[in-house]
Amino acid sequence: MAGKKKLEISEEVENDTIKFLNKLSSDMYFDSNFTGELLAFEWVDKLESACPYLDIIVRNPKLTLVKEENVTLIEKSKRIEVSSIKDLAKHTERINRYDHRSQSVEPKKILDIRNEETFNTYENRLLYTVLKMMDKFVYKKELMLKDFELKDNKTLEYSGSTVSTLDKINIKLKITSESLPTDKVDNNIKDKLREIKQRIKRIKEYMASWDRSPMMKELSNLNIPMMKPPIRKTNVILKNPNFQVAMQIFEYLYQYLEEDENEEEGLQGKGSNVLLGFLDHSFLIDYFVMNAMSNTKREQKNKMASYALVLISEEIRRIIELLRTTGYKISDEELMSLIAKEMKNSKSDRLIGIEDVKKKFKSAMDEYLERTQDYL
Repeated sequence: MAGKKKLEISEEVENDTIKFLNKLSSDMYFDSNFTGELLAFEWVDKLESACPYLDIIVRNPKLTLVKEENVTLIEKSKRIEVSSIKDLAKHTERINRYDHRSQSVEPKKILDIRNEETFNTYENRLLYTVLKMMDKFVYKKELMLKDFELKDNKTLEYSGSTVSTLDKINIKLKITSESLPTDKVDNNIKDKLREIKQRIKRIKEYMASWDRSPMMKELSNLNIPMMKPPIRKTNVILKNPNFQVAMQIFEYLYQYLEEDENEEEGLQGKGSNVLLGFLDHSFLIDYFVMNAMSNTKREQKNKMASYALVLISEEIRRIIELLRTTGYKISDEELMSLIAKEMKNSKSDRLIGIEDVKKKFKSAMDEYLERTQDYL
């Protein structure tokens, strides 16, 4: 029986791999069109439970007195105070006639002072903003539910470019995943949707009544701008339980609408560096496969065998990085146990244990990691 070949990393392959990874520039993008997310209806619970609290504020809004001063013709003035007389003394040009005998003054114009009640308070402006945000939010959700179809479509795109010792390499990859077509949505889902639509209808009834309220009409006529964070925590906002609920809804809706407006069309975002690293590793595998293409099976087999240890080291490093990033810890024993388990399941001439794996890979991996520590 022929002796087994020595397990060692080719210096040429190692150097080629290091250059490949050091010079690698890559990106990944993904798009997830998962309308099944609409089945998460916690937003209905939030808005529905908040409606009675918001309704109390709308139906019993706080008013404030606003002092309005306006110079007007004397016959049109409605309220004259001491400050009106003092103002007239400063502006004698508004005097029409002065009677020296009676020492009386007949003004032509005078400062008219009015105290008027208004809903234009800071807290009411916050409530106005919350109700307008609710209107926009519910409208968006209704559009999404209008033509509901349970589906889960995904797209992943990856592109990369690098150089090796002798080559310039490029890759473009696109993976799509579409849910299998179905004739009907499960009856339980249909029942759930009917229930949700009825609850949304009740929320909209609240909203319609609020739009007819004197407070909302006045603030709408004043073209009140929508408020943005940070919100000033007045005593009313901090201590009034109804306004505490209004503040919670404001924060919830603002975050949702802000994310919705900033969402780009088409592809929705980039993946994490860890996930990108796995795609980079796949790129390296593809490059090795391309390089291994040969006229003879023996040469092809020998080339792929020379790449195997580099790929094992890279894959183990990335798996450990992924586990650490996601908060998991793995010991040397656990790692070797996993490798041993897979080797036991493979076709071999004997069972292999943890210690066997350690002896077989430790020296090669230690040597490789030591020589590539600057990169790693």
